[in-house]
Amino acid sequence: MTRNRKANLLYVGGGAVLGLSALVGLYLAAFSIENLVWPMLLFEPVLLGCGIGLVLVGLGYQRDGLPMTLATIAGCAAIAGFLSTVAGRNTLGSTLLVPMLGGRLLIAAALGVWAIVLVLGPRASAWRRVALGALLLLVGGGLASLSFIGPAKPLRESLVAAGGFVSSAVALVVFIVFVVLVAAGVHLMVRPFEMALDAEKSEKPAAS
Repeated sequence: MTRNRKANLLYVGGGAVLGLSALVGLYLAAFSIENLVWPMLLFEPVLLGCGIGLVLVGLGYQRDGLPMTLATIAGCAAIAGFLSTVAGRNTLGSTLLVPMLGGRLLIAAALGVWAIVLVLGPRASAWRRVALGALLLLVGGGLASLSFIGPAKPLRESLVAAGGFVSSAVALVVFIVFVVLVAAGVHLMVRPFEMALDAEKSEKPAAS
């Protein structure tokens, strides 16, 4: 795969930002308050590893499987950043942690989108599948989040307090809808990548 110099510079810059933010997170978790914030001490090194890995990609050490590498870094950075923020927000506050999370998620999202572009290319049908899958995942995530925050929270609390058959039935229906949305969304997003990999494998023997 042809390497782009501008893309390599962006990889190095994004990796440096992730790494520096991880060092800041480690400092906050270890020295900013009297007690150690142990969950952050577990998640921030993951972000540091993501930053180092992305810098190495930008320096040209990753020659094969670039889309998968970028997608892996993006997923690990997003999950570790989110969990670290959730773990430290109550003790360290959200003044610095939430903006840091925003920057990390922005980098992760950019890496994820670029990995998709590298794999799918200009195929419109594949992009439609990915877009529909992402939409279903967003709807499923929104449905789950509304159960804990927003206008649906009082309704959930009243159903939990009431108990009985009605609350159990509503919870079961919501759970089934959530599972169906997530399963369909994941399938639609993964299938274009499987098709692209199959096409690439079928082209290799023909080329040889």
